[in-house]
This record gives sequence, C-alpha cells and structure tokens, in this order.
Amino acid sequence: MPKQDNSRQYLFQADATGVAGQFSYPFANLIPIQAASALPSDGGSGWSGVGFFRHDDVLSFRSAFTEVRGVEIDDDVYDTIAVSVVEQFNLLDVITCDRVIARLHGRYAGSRDTPAEISIVPVGSVFERLRIGDEFFERLEVAPRFFCQPEYASWTGLLRAIENQRTRALLEPLSLPAPNGKPVPLPVPGQRTNLLGFCIALGRPEPGDELGTPLLFNLPDFGTVHLGEFFCQPNSRRLIMLRAELNGERRGQVVVGDPVISGSPYPPY
Repeated sequence: MPKQDNSRQYLFQADATGVAGQFSYPFANLIPIQAASALPSDGGSGWSGVGFFRHDDVLSFRSAFTEVRGVEIDDDVYDTIAVSVVEQFNLLDVITCDRVIARLHGRYAGSRDTPAEISIVPVGSVFERLRIGDEFFERLEVAPRFFCQPEYASWTGLLRAIENQRTRALLEPLSLPAPNGKPVPLPVPGQRTNLLGFCIALGRPEPGDELGTPLLFNLPDFGTVHLGEFFCQPNSRRLIMLRAELNGERRGQVVVGDPVISGSPYPPY
C-alpha cells in the first residue's frame, strides 16, 4: 500500500451513524446514537454494529451497522468510504423499511503540479421495501445518475453545473427547502456560497423529464418525512437517508442512515 509523502499529510475524515433521535413531547427523551463509526485523520478502517433495538413503543430495528475506511491507493490518490446499513426499521408502524443503505465514496487525486479537490458520490444508496403511510417502494435508489457523474462530484464541478443554464434547470427543483418550507434558491453566478442542499430521492420522472420529482411526505397526525437529503460543501458531502419530523402525538425528530465524508491535504497544494 502506498504511504503518504513525508512532506505533506492527507487528512481523512469520515463518520457514519445508523439511527438517532430526540423527542420533546409528551416528554423529553433521547435515543442514543446507534452504531456510530468515526475515521481517524490518518485513515484506516473501523466499524460498529448493534443488534435488535427498541425504544418504548415508538421505534425499533433488527440491526444497524456502519463502516468507515480511508486508504492511499496510489501516490497522492486517497479513497474514503462511509456506509450505514439499517435493517427492519419501524417508526410508529407508519414508516417501515426492510433495509436502508447509505453509502458515500470519496476520492482525492492531486499533486503539486495538478491541484485537485475531493470528489464524493452517493453511489449505492438505496431503500429496500420502504413504506411510508400508504406509499410503498419495492426498491428506491437514492442519487440520480447526475450526482454520481465524475464531472459533478467535486465542488468546482457542482458550481459549474449551477452556472450552466441546462444543468441549473435540472438542479433548481431539487434544492432543499428551508425549515419554514420556503424554497432555497440556488446561488447566481458570482455569488459566493459554501453550502448547497439537494433532495436526491426522486420519484419516477414524467415523460420528457430528465430527473424525477423530490420525494417529501406530509402525513396528518404524524409529521413530515424527508428522504435523501444531500448536503454539499467544498470539501465534504453528507447524506441523510431518512429524517422524520414528528408533530403528532409524538413530537421530535428521528434520523436513519447518516454518513459524511471530508478530506484535504496539508499543507495545501
């Protein structure tokens, strides 16, 4: 395995969690983070897993597993992986899923002559037999092909896509709304930003559409269910596979499948 050059260091960062939650009503309570893994700055690998878990009559799952890995695969080429898998998940019998797989893969390839950025893709992220209320998905692959293409996997590539009229039109409907529900506009050319959020869990596209419509569920007497929230920053990506905001008899928030990857060389090229 190649070793890092003594003149510089690549700082790996990857974390993954299986399930977590917090409730404010009818009483304040926390679900401790289940199956959490973290990668040290010099890379390596690690994993965490838990068996059957139940929190009162609210939430249960059969197993949760996370894994993080960071290695130098060639001279100045670094790979990072963060994975979260949750099986037989059940939230108040309103949300059930046989398997949730959240996966991020990052690669940094650069040198002093050709400075580079980390490229991160959410390839391999999927829901298997997901039910939300009366809606059922036998298999829902998260991340349209757009976000897995190399030219859009880096921060610079994503900004170029936003500045291009055709690709901007594809991305605008996917921009995550603010907590108040109002759409968050994409930055205009020349406007500085260091955070973009997209919904990458999409329904089937209509005839003539290149991408589908973001999936968001508002369930009476239950709350709002967000799928495939993808947060992008210059050196990192975070994928939240499922986030439920409860505002019925139970109030709080539950997160399922939450990996994040970052990385950069020091000193910078």
